[in-house]
Amino acid sequence: SLPVWRGRAAFVWQLSLAEASERGIGQAPRLFEASICALVGDGAGSRGALCGPRLMEGKELEAVQRVTAPVLRSWRRGGGVSEAEALLRERRRIHEAPACAAALAEAPGRIRSALITELLVRLCWYGRTKPYDEVASKACEAINFKYEVTGVMGIKRVYQTVEFAQLMCKTETGGDNTQDGSQSKSKTDGDGAVPARLSLLEVDDMTDVMETPKVSDSLTEGEKGQLEKPLTSAEQVILLARCHFLWVNGNPNDELLLQEVNALAQRVLALERTEREADAADGPLLTANWLSFSCGLWYRCRAEHHRNKTRERAAFQLQSLVDQFKDERPSAGHRLLLAHSAGFPARFHLQREMGTRMMRMGMVSTAHEQFKKLRMWPEAIDCLMVAERNVEAIEMVQGLLETGPTPRLWCCLGDLEREPKHFETAWVLSKKRFARAQRSLGREYFKREKLAEAVVAFKLALEINPLHAGIWFTTGVAEMRLLRWEDALQTFSRCIGVEDENSEGWANLAACHSQLGNLPQARTCMSEACRRARESWKMWESFQGICMQLRDIQGVIQAMRRLAELDQGARVQERILGMLTQAVVADADGLYDHRTGKAFEKALNDFFKFMADKCSSRAFVWRFWAELQDSMGDRKTALECRMKQNRAGQSQLWEEREPDRFTTKLEDLRECLEVIANTLADPAFKEVAAEQLQPFAYSVRDVAKRLFEKVDLPGGAPAEWKKDLALIQAVCSQVEAQLAGGSTP
Repeated sequence: SLPVWRGRAAFVWQLSLAEASERGIGQAPRLFEASICALVGDGAGSRGALCGPRLMEGKELEAVQRVTAPVLRSWRRGGGVSEAEALLRERRRIHEAPACAAALAEAPGRIRSALITELLVRLCWYGRTKPYDEVASKACEAINFKYEVTGVMGIKRVYQTVEFAQLMCKTETGGDNTQDGSQSKSKTDGDGAVPARLSLLEVDDMTDVMETPKVSDSLTEGEKGQLEKPLTSAEQVILLARCHFLWVNGNPNDELLLQEVNALAQRVLALERTEREADAADGPLLTANWLSFSCGLWYRCRAEHHRNKTRERAAFQLQSLVDQFKDERPSAGHRLLLAHSAGFPARFHLQREMGTRMMRMGMVSTAHEQFKKLRMWPEAIDCLMVAERNVEAIEMVQGLLETGPTPRLWCCLGDLEREPKHFETAWVLSKKRFARAQRSLGREYFKREKLAEAVVAFKLALEINPLHAGIWFTTGVAEMRLLRWEDALQTFSRCIGVEDENSEGWANLAACHSQLGNLPQARTCMSEACRRARESWKMWESFQGICMQLRDIQGVIQAMRRLAELDQGARVQERILGMLTQAVVADADGLYDHRTGKAFEKALNDFFKFMADKCSSRAFVWRFWAELQDSMGDRKTALECRMKQNRAGQSQLWEEREPDRFTTKLEDLRECLEVIANTLADPAFKEVAAEQLQPFAYSVRDVAKRLFEKVDLPGGAPAEWKKDLALIQAVCSQVEAQLAGGSTP
């Protein structure tokens, strides 16, 4: 089990680093490798301690390696591993991991499930959440456990009489609910050993909100058991891992997300009706595990801070969770059973969160004192700045620097005074090991448009801690502005290696390839950017531009369709659609995928059908569709498109105030009228002419009349307008002659 414990030690070390955050800050690549890749391998043929039958294999293992291996490859290419370290890893891969995996495969299901849940917690913390569903299903499979968050009819308030759907967590299990050899007995005096659980009534005796929803009486006992039956510790940590996933993968201010987190946390907090005698040192317990129950309370706090009815309880409960670290019972041995899989934070993390909550609730001075006790100076300074006490903040930092200067304090002073020299002092004081000093210096230079100096500072910071995707991105932007395309290409490659879901990183990587003439690679990168930001019309417009340079008709059609779906049909350009139509009609060769234009005939026709619903008022759409229909031999549909072009063109023409645009639209309309007149004069369209000729004649007369009035205005009109007027009048005469000559029945 050495690789497992090595990974645990590495992750604890990672959590203890200053400024380390589950939001992507302060993550160390060596600790990432030890805590995750030692368990699942790095995708280069290596195996981890959790790789094998009854553990992680097949699609689950591949899914994890797809999101973890690129980070390590990027780090190693940057010189992060020495030859001696590489040899040590090879020895571990050959000797330790297979032996550990073989031993763990024989472990009980609850042990295997807890170990896989540990991996889930670490993946979420490091932001590698894509394979969550696959890994979570493996953890559930080990104990035959299923759950879902669903709506259940019930009430939430004391005096509520009408039942509504309440969000609750329903669980199913195939095993027994016995906990690690513990025995149940009838409940005796007291409430049993469970973390202090504040009720809403204890905080506010006037509240009418129930602790948990009261489900409908129409539910059977079996269905109620799925909602209320206490869970085993292995089942609890799986639900807690889901809470962690939701928290790091979504917006913490999203109320729907918080309701789902609350439903999962409330399911974890279901208590036993009889006490469990776990150990003489622990006493009777009403929950499967003290730590997992505490973690459920913690997530309930997080989910309740946004509601007025529960905000006070959440604040007091958080304080209670901090205080209970001093409790003598249960024993440390019991508390540590699930320390690595429950994801419960350390005491100083809880204290920091409590201070942050105080600050958000307006208790800025109290939060300031809390952070001062914890010696969390950046947070303490933030409190003073929120309270508009900037002078006091500067004096506090200067006083601390006089008694005990540290790199972090110099950085705090630099943030307050925006003075680059303070960051340089912090860098020297840390013996060039404090990466934050160079990150802050780089940001300050970037704000002042000193891009070359910013790039140097960022590169020094990234040599120490290369898992900062945001710093890689900002460095790449600075290099692009400096026209260092080769350097920017490498920088954005490292950026997406750290954060694969960074759509803007993919887009900028595509821009670098495009500038260097690597258009196929640019198309691939832009496609990845669009896949990650499907709702961004800017991404699709850029993708369209690259596809146009490559003569990629299918890509251009896809981009224009997506623009229309995003209600950006106005960004579908007439010039591009015309070039596309001409390439298909003329059966052009030399296209991107070695096909000719006719191969895209059906795709383009389907696109026009879609555009007809989305952008029916744009005349050029009907014009180009008519040209495509003509080339396909469907002249009847082409005539219908021309008729619609006529109506759309007239509505746009008379609203146009800019003379040059009016001239262009007038020429298009005149050409449309000529084509319709010639088509209706064709004997093959005799039946259609009988229905359409008279309305068309009225339409042409109206155009001629309104154009004559516009041309006849004082001040004169351009010669092109007079020429088009004469041609339209000629069309009018042709149509009227056809009507008078009895060309139609």
